[in-house]
Amino acid sequence: MAQQSRPHIILASLTLAGGSRYPSALGHLLRTAAVAAYLANVLELDDTEQRHIYLVAPVHDIGKLGIPDDVLLKPASLTDAEHEIMQRHSDIGADLLAGTPDPILQMAASVARHHHEHFDGSGYPAGLAGEDVPLAARIVAIADAFDAMLEPRVYRQAMPEHDALDALADRSGQYFDPTLVERFLNKVPEVRRVRAAAEGLIRRYGDVSGVIRFYGARDKSPAFLRHIQTL
Repeated sequence: MAQQSRPHIILASLTLAGGSRYPSALGHLLRTAAVAAYLANVLELDDTEQRHIYLVAPVHDIGKLGIPDDVLLKPASLTDAEHEIMQRHSDIGADLLAGTPDPILQMAASVARHHHEHFDGSGYPAGLAGEDVPLAARIVAIADAFDAMLEPRVYRQAMPEHDALDALADRSGQYFDPTLVERFLNKVPEVRRVRAAAEGLIRRYGDVSGVIRFYGARDKSPAFLRHIQTL
């Protein structure tokens, strides 16, 4: 990674660290990022914003490094007290990424802090609502929730895709930005291909090489980002 810029190195290293927290975590992080970047492309955001969302999305849950295993990996429903502990990951992650003027890391901190805000204001940690929730966080929230529902966790089985799509639709305007949900639901076949491409990156190259390829070279749009923008 000697040819990469400092933000790329930091984000790639944190992605690998976050991917070690539970089995299959790294696949979830890269699939979430790929889908988030694809949704940003569907929304026709400018190239710089699409690229930044792609780069920062894998570290949205980096604060889970600070959550004890007996809470994060509990194979049962959390108690109210444990939910409070789990919710701290948003601020932990944002604090870990903050403290630099670099715009990519600033966006990473914002997404880490606000990806569990809800469109109706019922989320955490700040109770932001509507467009007060940063756009990148609203995009990552949908990609994160959809991918999380489709993969098994220690406390539940994977959800069938049609149920996950129904859950997004049901929570549109409540948890999620309704405009973004509508655009997402109109692109389900493409989302499937994007998720498969991200999964293939890890399967083909392994964790470390897969992440290096995901982040790409300095001052260039990563090749994998250019690939998913054409799907």
